[in-house]
Amino acid sequence: MSTKRKNHAEKCIDIHDIESNFDLVMNESKGSPVAVMKDGNPVFYCVPADTYAAILEAIEASEMRALNERVHQLGIELFGDEDKWKSWIKTPALALGGKLPESIMVTKEGINRVRDLLGQISHGVIV
Repeated sequence: MSTKRKNHAEKCIDIHDIESNFDLVMNESKGSPVAVMKDGNPVFYCVPADTYAAILEAIEASEMRALNERVHQLGIELFGDEDKWKSWIKTPALALGGKLPESIMVTKEGINRVRDLLGQISHGVIV
């Protein structure tokens, strides 16, 4: 016996009607998700490409904020206070090719490089 799943979309389309009515339903959704239903249960959800891109951008921004916050906390723990941390991230680092740690913390890769450098410093690795 299958259990009824909750539908999380205002617009729905039966899986058997996708081929004939999908474009119309997606246009009517105005960017909102469309539930594709089978036997009264949502099977999957569709969103327009622009909406999907916006979702990915929001996730990326959230991940970047979380990574930045973790590195910030590591820096404060390592250097002892906010002022010393701010001074360090504004000073060129040889291990970062002479770049300011702050300047490369605009990408995930850059944030991870700074995090790794902080880890090396905290373990006494000469960098």
